[in-house]
Amino acid sequence: MPQRPAHRRPRTGRRTPRTARRRRGRDRRRATASRHRSKRVRDRESVPARMRPDVPLAPAPHLLFHPMDRGIRDTRRFRRARKYKRGRFVTMLTREAWSPVGSRGLDATTRGRPRLLGAAVVAASCVAIAMLGMPLVSLPDVIAALVGARGIALAVGFASASAMAYVHARHRRARTHLAAVLAGQTEILDRITRGAPLDAILSALVEMVERHAEGMLCSVLLLEGNVLRYGAAPSLPATYREATHAIVIGPTVGSCGTAAYRRARVIVTDIAQDPLWKDFRDIALRHGLRACWSTPILGSDRACLGTLAMYYHEPRPPDPNDLELIETAAHLAGVAIERHRNEKALAASRVLLEQESHVAQALVQAGQVMLAARTTPVVLAELARLTTELLGCDCADTVARVDDEDSYVTRSADGYADHEWESLQRLRMPPAMVKRLLDTLAQRPLIDVRTQDVPDADAKAMLDAYGITTSLYVALRRDEEPIGFLSAAYRGRDERFSEQQRRIAVGIAQLASMALANAHLVEEARRASQLKTEFVSTMSHELRTPLSVIIGYSDMLVDDSASPEQAAILAKIRTASVELLEMIEMTLNVNRLEAGHDVPHFERLSMRAVFDQLAEEFSALPRQEGVVLRWEPAPVAIRSDRRKLRIVLKNLVGNALKFTSRGSVVVRCAVRDEMCAVTVEDTGVGIAPEQLPVIFDMFRQGDSSDNRTYGGIGLGLYIVRRLLSQLGGEVTVTSNPGHGSTFTITVPLAPPEELRASA
Repeated sequence: MPQRPAHRRPRTGRRTPRTARRRRGRDRRRATASRHRSKRVRDRESVPARMRPDVPLAPAPHLLFHPMDRGIRDTRRFRRARKYKRGRFVTMLTREAWSPVGSRGLDATTRGRPRLLGAAVVAASCVAIAMLGMPLVSLPDVIAALVGARGIALAVGFASASAMAYVHARHRRARTHLAAVLAGQTEILDRITRGAPLDAILSALVEMVERHAEGMLCSVLLLEGNVLRYGAAPSLPATYREATHAIVIGPTVGSCGTAAYRRARVIVTDIAQDPLWKDFRDIALRHGLRACWSTPILGSDRACLGTLAMYYHEPRPPDPNDLELIETAAHLAGVAIERHRNEKALAASRVLLEQESHVAQALVQAGQVMLAARTTPVVLAELARLTTELLGCDCADTVARVDDEDSYVTRSADGYADHEWESLQRLRMPPAMVKRLLDTLAQRPLIDVRTQDVPDADAKAMLDAYGITTSLYVALRRDEEPIGFLSAAYRGRDERFSEQQRRIAVGIAQLASMALANAHLVEEARRASQLKTEFVSTMSHELRTPLSVIIGYSDMLVDDSASPEQAAILAKIRTASVELLEMIEMTLNVNRLEAGHDVPHFERLSMRAVFDQLAEEFSALPRQEGVVLRWEPAPVAIRSDRRKLRIVLKNLVGNALKFTSRGSVVVRCAVRDEMCAVTVEDTGVGIAPEQLPVIFDMFRQGDSSDNRTYGGIGLGLYIVRRLLSQLGGEVTVTSNPGHGSTFTITVPLAPPEELRASA
């Protein structure tokens, strides 16, 4: 065992501060070097193997050395190599991986390379060492060295160095090419991100591909349906692009058409021999194109968006670099095309949504106006105004058939001058003039025509007279029967109506047709009601005259000292006649209310005087025995209609007496919150709760059965409510079945201003 030199002190477990600092510094340096080494390894592994500079682009046995091999670059390895035998040193250089413990070791960059690399490096190193110790002082010595064994060693070393320089230059070019490709990709992606136009992006992509492949012509074709159209091909001849533009894809349609059809890469190394080019061979050869490689451009959903092709002027197959470049370019083109189409679809959907919103708002506005109109003239007038407003046209008019005339007339118009509107009103169009237009509208929803294209000479002359250049016609129908048409027009502008305007016009016409049908129904109902009112009024007057005669003669017979039996008969006759007369009066009151002829007449009156008059009238009328009618007036003066107020109170008191068989009926008057309140309280049969909401409707009673005990036609309470609405008052009721009911009416002490104005 070798002895430790005497001048060295033995190592102890205690460390000096200087030693500790050195160890900490060494540990930090090792940790930093390890981090850097790990980062370099990760960076190389993150790049695909076919794009890494430490892997040859085209594997070949003559590549003996790689410049990234740190086992050769690190000179310290040569200094430390003296510790190993030659065989171990050779094994270190030639085996796939060597990483001694405690050192950085060699990267596994020679993995899979021929072992001749290690032998060549060892030979070159031995020659260099030998040359360093060899005294070559003259030219003959040099020649002798070159001729002898040392010359062979020098030749081997020189060859190895030349091979290393060649590989190093090649990989440097590969790294430069990779950096340029990545820079081009970054530029294309930046253009896509910034939203550049698609043609500009595709042109930049084609130029980038052509820069990295010498002698190559690139093109990008876009697939629309099953047709390929040029998206970018700046280097291809214009005549060739025109001849191959808009081709239909298929199984044997050149390289691009076939690639799009198969959705797979198509490699044609010689256009002159390949059967896929039989239809385009002549045009391709005429322009000097001999090879074409095409790959489909696929979207994220694997749908074919187009093709990317590479043309060459000589027959040749692609190498791995070419295939990688075309795949990368196709991927970038797919990203650009898909983004462009998505943005285009989004913009189109946004425009469509705005149009739909505008159409919906226009139709809602038209529907509100049309459905609010109740008469045909109002519907037609609003229709012309809305058409001009919502379509943004210059003028609009409606033409409809006159029922009592065999002609069509302009019923409403908007956008015309006063003298033009007067001439339109005087215009009468015979059915033959509009028959062709209506027949066409029966088959189509609308007609959009320029005046210069109108075949009818008379119609064309009429349009020219009003300065109309473009017209839009939509049919107006009532119960599916055409009754006329709606016309919208431009004056002095030679332009067509847009699709949005067409949809609005059709919607307006449909709403107008419904409004016209509703107006027709309302008008028919009003005419029927008018006829009914006139008939009832006539019959009521005719019935009231003989009833008055009957009542008068009955009173005369009673006055002539009739016998008790005769007096009883005459009393029954008079009672029935009075009841019938009251029903006739109610019917006449309802007719006057419905016709709007019975307007109120306000005057100052005393409620005590009204109560006294009513008490005198009811005292003369027969009532059931045991029923007491009591009046409790108050000193209240109001401004109201005396006749209407008397009818209201008379109907309420009459109903109370009719439905009360015993007990009392009390009529009270009081002032409540600037209102005159009159209550009619009885102890009669009362009203069921479910009947309270309907007793104020016309012809409704609490008991509507055929065998009801009490008579009447159900008009009294309806008249009460209608008259009180004219006086500005209201009526309420509370009832307890079997115990009686209480009706309360309230009328203002002075009528409101709007009621006085209407009166």
